[in-house]
Amino acid sequence: MERSLLHWISMVHPPDKMLFLSGPRQVGKTTLAGMAISAWPAGSRYMNWDIAEDRLKILRNEDLLAPVRRVGERVMIVFDELHKMNRFKQWLKGWHDSHSHECLTWVTGSGRLDLYQRGGDSLLGRYFPYRLHPLSVAELGGASSRTSLPDPDTSWKSFSEGESRKVRDDVLHGLMRFGGFPEPYLKQSASFHVRWLGTRRGRVTQEDIRDLTRISDIARLELLVALLAPRVGSPLSLNSLREDLNVAFETVRTWLAALERTYYVFTVPPFSRRVSRALSKSRKAYFWDWSEVPESPSRLENLVASHLLKACHVWSDLGCGRFELWYVRDKQKREVDFLISESGRPWLLCECKLTDKRPAPSLISFGKMLDCSRLVQLVEPQGVREIHRFGDSFVHVSSAGYFLAHLV
Repeated sequence: MERSLLHWISMVHPPDKMLFLSGPRQVGKTTLAGMAISAWPAGSRYMNWDIAEDRLKILRNEDLLAPVRRVGERVMIVFDELHKMNRFKQWLKGWHDSHSHECLTWVTGSGRLDLYQRGGDSLLGRYFPYRLHPLSVAELGGASSRTSLPDPDTSWKSFSEGESRKVRDDVLHGLMRFGGFPEPYLKQSASFHVRWLGTRRGRVTQEDIRDLTRISDIARLELLVALLAPRVGSPLSLNSLREDLNVAFETVRTWLAALERTYYVFTVPPFSRRVSRALSKSRKAYFWDWSEVPESPSRLENLVASHLLKACHVWSDLGCGRFELWYVRDKQKREVDFLISESGRPWLLCECKLTDKRPAPSLISFGKMLDCSRLVQLVEPQGVREIHRFGDSFVHVSSAGYFLAHLV
């Protein structure tokens, strides 16, 4: 199936920069790169480090563009799994400096590519990163425009002014049941989904993390994954996890960081600026595949968190601004599930409920405290669209599917 990100990349990415595409294992990075190759008007080539023949050609410094080079045309090459190559950063730097004038270079990878983006600066100014997320309500429902770039303010305006977005009940139901990774979502088979979850979990913990780190206690790492699922939506206590796992505090921190770097979980920090007596340290953890989380309401909250993170990443990667995802909680235990900031300033507050349509008092109070006018409370049932006024504040109570259909 076509992915919206491919269309948006084609609109904004300069051909003289390398393109780094990262994301979770099995989210569709290689498939997306294959679609880009098919659509490229000139010659193109795909190289996979895991294929011995391709690996030898790279190591021998063969002319990789010779089979596709055309005079006066810019060709395209994709390097998949190149992060497994020793000193691949330096190799890519040399490649780009020698060939940027004649080819567009894609580099695809997951956790280790993301680590490279964080840690290395030898390619500074030579690439733009993009993050591929699981399927979303907007992408599946056809609301994600593929002819124009997404715009955060336009998304909010179309939602708040009641622009009609038809959301089929089966889209949100399918995402809640099978997650947003393409293969299990498209098959929608319970038995396949169970087997797929186990295979993916094993490959991340037993291959990706083992290769990436010096972590050897894979059994207890997998226990950590099991302990995180029922804690979704709550501030994490690393000390409590340490006691349950019977390991050192720093070990838990290292393991959690490894799960983040391999796109298995992501954490949401607390927003403390301009919040009196705010929590400032404890993060919340969510799964990239929310179908691993026990049923509602935690799974619904994880699904919403993933959709909001996807919006923040897409808007940021495409140059709409610097958007980040947070939550808000003070020491009186007043809390709003999510806050999106733009350049550090509160842009939207979002509370997630299963069925309760009464606006949460904390949503109103934090909205006033943070001077944030975009306030929304999401519920699971379809067909809910209400606006409640509290002085100068307006709280939009909406079906989760309807609101998420206006994102990306």
